[in-house]
Amino acid sequence: MQRNLSRTVPISTVLAVSFGTLIIVAVVTVLGIGLISGLTNTRNLLIDKATAAMKSTRGDITDLLNPAENQTRYLADLIYSGAIDINNRDQLSDALLAALAGTPQVNSLAFITADMTVTAGIRKSGKVIRINGEKDPVAIASIKEISENQSANWGPLVYVPQLKDTVLNFRQPVSRDGKFIGALVSTISVTTVNDKIKSSPALAKGTQFILYGQDHVLMRQNVNHKPDQLTEDGVVPKLKDIGDPVLRSIWSPERHAMELLGNQDEFHSHHISLNGDGYLFFYSSLSGYSDKDLIVGYWVRDRDAIAEVRRLAIAAVAGLAVMLIAAIIALLLGRRISRPILALSAASQQISLLEFRSVAALPKSRFREINEANEAYNAMLRGLGWFENYVPKALVRRLMESGEAESEQRIVTVMFTDIANFTRQAEDMQSGEVANFLNHHFHLVTSCIEAEGGTVDKFIGDAVMAFWGAPEVQEDHAIRACRAAKAIAASIRRDNDGARKSDRPPIHMRIGLHTGPLVVGNIGSSGRINYTVVGDTVNIAQRMEQHGKSLPDAEKEDVITLITEETYQAAKTDIEVEKLGAQQVKGRHEAVHVYRLR
Repeated sequence: MQRNLSRTVPISTVLAVSFGTLIIVAVVTVLGIGLISGLTNTRNLLIDKATAAMKSTRGDITDLLNPAENQTRYLADLIYSGAIDINNRDQLSDALLAALAGTPQVNSLAFITADMTVTAGIRKSGKVIRINGEKDPVAIASIKEISENQSANWGPLVYVPQLKDTVLNFRQPVSRDGKFIGALVSTISVTTVNDKIKSSPALAKGTQFILYGQDHVLMRQNVNHKPDQLTEDGVVPKLKDIGDPVLRSIWSPERHAMELLGNQDEFHSHHISLNGDGYLFFYSSLSGYSDKDLIVGYWVRDRDAIAEVRRLAIAAVAGLAVMLIAAIIALLLGRRISRPILALSAASQQISLLEFRSVAALPKSRFREINEANEAYNAMLRGLGWFENYVPKALVRRLMESGEAESEQRIVTVMFTDIANFTRQAEDMQSGEVANFLNHHFHLVTSCIEAEGGTVDKFIGDAVMAFWGAPEVQEDHAIRACRAAKAIAASIRRDNDGARKSDRPPIHMRIGLHTGPLVVGNIGSSGRINYTVVGDTVNIAQRMEQHGKSLPDAEKEDVITLITEETYQAAKTDIEVEKLGAQQVKGRHEAVHVYRLR
């Protein structure tokens, strides 16, 4: 099946698109792999940092609180077993102070009896105090809760006026013989927790915090709570009352999860926007160290947390810029490479129009194949230049348009022109002058013939033979031939006027026209073939030209044009003639009706 090639694409477009696509695909692939890899590494690095910071903070808190709990439980076991007699004040005091020595983070360790007698070892003073807690509502409520639950636990936060600080407290009930006899209470101040957390590795440029539940602040990095910041019912500030607007907005309704990090086992995260800036929160819950969960975490500006992502974005923009520049270079390179091909294409189109003289030779190219094609083209152009000198361009163009010229019989009009007495005139001229003169003369004649669509058949000395009606069909071939004859006459007269002004001899010219049947087509041998006409019509046209010399004014008129009856009948509506009547023409037995074209 023959392929439809009616739709074509310029090679410059193909090269530019091909190079550009190749570069874009390559750059996008490499850039995509790099960005995905970099983004994955950045994500994993951020997760690892957050996980490490969270584990460190949680570990510091448990390392701080668990020893206090364990020491308190151990002391309770000693009391339960009778190793420590709670009624022996000196023994109990020594035990409390000894326990404080082993747990430096504990601020106070107290034993509270069921009747609210408090014996407390105080770290700051290094002494044991005894007070009656019957009037302390907090102590009364605590002992009541402990005696009822009969289980060890970390109780609610308590503000201790003597310490001017809030404390975490572990409460251990003590029973003997199934009877509640009191409770051991160890306390650790929030300031101690703050000091411990400050020394732990933190998230880079992050601000640490510990929330007491979701709406109170136990600890903020580098901030110690003042008494006037405490809540009325509690012992730490409410979240809404603190001076940190970022932490205050942690539970903003507009918060959204960090999709980049996904779901993590070690921590939770989300993002908020505040006053045009973005902030990231990383946090996890720590249960069992108060009546509410402690929320341990950090907040950090998003531009600090994801600086690596920003660098990746910059790299992506730079990569896209490089890709754009490379695509532009590919476009220019494609056009540059296509130039010699386009030049060859344009020159070939000129060749197809038979415009050999207007086509310049193609230059050398750095591309071997194109250079070889250009050299072959230039050699062909030189050959066609010589070919044009010997083959009528107009005839070739018509044959190309009409197709193969098979021999056939047609009605055509034939023209013969001749310069009177040129042989005698040429005797006084050099050979070069003769050639120049004839070339000039033939240019005048053939220009008029081709302007009317005629075909120059041949030059015979100073004579020209031409015809109309072949190879293309021309219904008005006789009219065209007559117009061409009149144009030739006008051109010769103008040329003669110039010759007379230059003191050169004018020429006298005869033209003969005849219309009739002829055989037209390619005639000749395999080595040499001409598109020509053959038949008696040619002879009659030549006789008409020769008959012009027999007219009385043949030596006076610049141009005499004679036509036959057949030509006159075919063109009479468009020409003016002088009827000369039946004339006996040399070489013809019968008289020929002759007209003189005016």
